[in-house]
Amino acid sequence: MVDHEQVQAAVSARLDGEPTGLDDDVIDAHLAGCAECRRFAEQAARMSGSLRYVEPRDDGMSPPHDLSETILAQVEPEWRRRDSNRRAGLAIGRVVLTVLALLHGLWAVGALISTGGLAPVSSDGTVLAPAAEPELMRLLVESAGLRFALAVALAFGAWKPGLIAGIAIIPATLTAFLIGFTARDLVLGTVGTPQLALLALLVVTVLALAGTWLADRGVALKRAWRTLGADPR
Repeated sequence: MVDHEQVQAAVSARLDGEPTGLDDDVIDAHLAGCAECRRFAEQAARMSGSLRYVEPRDDGMSPPHDLSETILAQVEPEWRRRDSNRRAGLAIGRVVLTVLALLHGLWAVGALISTGGLAPVSSDGTVLAPAAEPELMRLLVESAGLRFALAVALAFGAWKPGLIAGIAIIPATLTAFLIGFTARDLVLGTVGTPQLALLALLVVTVLALAGTWLADRGVALKRAWRTLGADPR
């Protein structure tokens, strides 16, 4: 023989999907003959129906059980793709900087070689070229030194892209300076092919430095920009 408390506890357990400890036939038989327990069962069923979370049908629109894992599973491939693109861009930029460093170095060597017939006398006083131009030789030597310095700077930029922010200001300033004089020579019709080639090489150098720096620091720059543009309201 079961009492009311046992039946009511069993009814609550059955509504919660837990073991009741009593046979369902026993519970139903008691409810059929006990108005008090039947009223309790009806009230418990109504309360359980209003509070219970009903799982939606598995029709593709139901929320996942672990939302964090689903979000990470969708975001991680995008992160990997962006990181792969960044690494590829950085690798290409470093290769381009290395090639440009070699070109600037070769240009410096060529400038030094071209000074061979410009010295008027040798160290022992022998006249080398009566029609020599010592001032032009000095300018070529200085130009070779500048180009060699650019070659070394580009090599360091290819080795350590984090140094580009301090390196780029030198070729950028030189490029801006030469653009003005090249434009003037174009108007006067006195511009030469070596002058245009040097300017083109400098422009490519500046663009390569900027692209490599963005590939290396672009993510941090974008994050900082979003932080500055965030609305605190």
